[in-house]
Amino acid sequence: NIKALSRMAPAAPAESSPVTCEACGKASVKPKTVLFGSNLPAEFFERKREDLGGADLLIVAGTSLVVGPANTIASDVPAATVRLVVNREPVGEHLGLAYGGDPATARDLFAPGDCDATFLRLADLLGWRADMEAFKEVLPEAGQVLLGSAPPAAEL
Repeated sequence: NIKALSRMAPAAPAESSPVTCEACGKASVKPKTVLFGSNLPAEFFERKREDLGGADLLIVAGTSLVVGPANTIASDVPAATVRLVVNREPVGEHLGLAYGGDPATARDLFAPGDCDATFLRLADLLGWRADMEAFKEVLPEAGQVLLGSAPPAAEL
């Protein structure tokens, strides 16, 4: 049961309950997910101020960076914070992200491609593949397949 955010459906439930996967029975949609047009909880804004001030690196993954206010995180980090965008295409130029230039000194870096594959490669480069393998059984099926089939980054 998913509550109607517009409140235009009188028969809709007042609160949402988890939507479960028919195959495994696990919750596949969080009932407290904020949907487009809904306000973010106050904690978002409180934590944003606390967390971003000391950030050395911001990783932005799999988003268009169009919907606010969550998209403002990319522009609200300190000027010295490196911003790594992992996505199928570059995003965030309208927020001041600027790709290109010398990778050794650039603030904004773009890692093109599928997020799961890109992060698996990063985990490989950091020597974390064994840690990932330890959690393989709790990953979604696509993640398990990727982890089992992708060669370690050192072999690429």
